[in-house]
Amino acid sequence: MPRQSREKDQYGIYYIRQQGSKAEPLFRDEKDRKEFLRILEDKKQRFGFKVYAYCIKQGEAYHLMIDANGSDISQVMKSMNISYALYRKSSEHLFKDRYYSKLIFDLEGLKTIFEEIHQEGKDEEEGYNSYCFYNEEKLKATTLVDTEDLNVLLHCQGTFQKEPNCHGCIGSYEEAKKILHQELEGLGLDQKAFLKDKKLRNQKVWEFRKKSTLSLKELGNLFGGLSESSICKVLKNQEPIIS
Repeated sequence: MPRQSREKDQYGIYYIRQQGSKAEPLFRDEKDRKEFLRILEDKKQRFGFKVYAYCIKQGEAYHLMIDANGSDISQVMKSMNISYALYRKSSEHLFKDRYYSKLIFDLEGLKTIFEEIHQEGKDEEEGYNSYCFYNEEKLKATTLVDTEDLNVLLHCQGTFQKEPNCHGCIGSYEEAKKILHQELEGLGLDQKAFLKDKKLRNQKVWEFRKKSTLSLKELGNLFGGLSESSICKVLKNQEPIIS
């Protein structure tokens, strides 16, 4: 039976789980887990994805919450697992099947998986569970975990990816770009003048969030290159204008 193709979104937020095989432990000791975290950070720098949570379990598996941030998640995982396998130089299969991946579509799903990853690693030593980076009592500087980005997303209402059942909504970035251009023409504004008017820009961000299936990344690109975190802040603070 052919493998089922994965649901992919280059700007999606993913839950990733990789199980080790029964042939030998995926992580034999602290040295192995440290090396895996080094590889994870190296691939983050190479591909540009964001890490929101991780749990590196002694012996058996690892769990990740990753924002693809424009990268190809299949290429990310292939590169990461190959690098770790080369480090191990094992004569046995290290991984049980392919990695498991799941796109996270909404705030509730993000919170649930975030908590599950940290619950999974509650008995792991500090440093192999990203919970410590979100604990104010043990707040640490880290280049691996994007704590600020996730904290903003946790306060952002709505969906993170495109909703497949949004009937009548603007369905593509190009369509949204065309409609925004028409609306600005009707207001007698060019793009430069529009972006200078932050009040109007923020109102349009809110409107297009409601009437389109655009991701946060696509909304950011549409409105002058804003980051996903900035879009979340706009959506959180923006009140609809009643005409």
